[in-house]
Amino acid sequence: MKDSEILVQLVKLQKIDAAILGIEDSKKEFTTRINEVKAHIAANAAEFSGKKAKLDEARRKKAAIDVEIKSKEADIKSKEGQTGAVKTNDAFKALQNEVDSMKREIKKFEDQQIIFMEEEDAAHTWVKSQEKSMKENENVMLAGIKALEAEAAAKDSLIAGEMNKRAEAVKNTDKTWYDRYEKIRKNKGLALAPIIEGKNGSGVCGGCKFDVRPQAIIELKKGGEIKTCSNCARIWYVEVKEESAK
Repeated sequence: MKDSEILVQLVKLQKIDAAILGIEDSKKEFTTRINEVKAHIAANAAEFSGKKAKLDEARRKKAAIDVEIKSKEADIKSKEGQTGAVKTNDAFKALQNEVDSMKREIKKFEDQQIIFMEEEDAAHTWVKSQEKSMKENENVMLAGIKALEAEAAAKDSLIAGEMNKRAEAVKNTDKTWYDRYEKIRKNKGLALAPIIEGKNGSGVCGGCKFDVRPQAIIELKKGGEIKTCSNCARIWYVEVKEESAK
């Protein structure tokens, strides 16, 4: 196989690889959007769980205070039942002081209970108002994820098609140059670089902007031996400009 024919096959192969890279990049966009939507769903779920936990905690604390108040009220009733058996004023005053102290404790508990009731009401109102709307929003976002996943799957199908084309192209490519192509591609991303021609016949490497002598361009156009950039090692080719339709 002539060098010019090998170069044609390498250019064809790179076009396929460039197409695959382009599809993979567009697929990454769908993957990023899917992850963003999933993160949004998770954030909403975490916020809802946090509010629900706060509601449960307020209810637990309020219930615990209810128990404390009932316990103190029972103690007061018991102490007040003992007043008939008290025989001295000092003993009566001591008993009354205990009752007054427990009543003050009950007042503190009641004040705390009001705070927890307000927290419970606020959390309950938020949970009640958000539960339905958040579920509806989640369903919309999940539907969006399915659509994005379908788009990503379509990209996988396109990539598979291009990979089949690539396998056929590789079969028709000189093995020595294909191995060299792969080595450059893995290091540089693209193995071939077009020569960008200037007005004076010279040019630059499309990969690294290294100067290219006019003679090298002439030889490439004539179908001479394959040339590589001494700076970036990419394989050079001259792009054929299609004439515009008359």
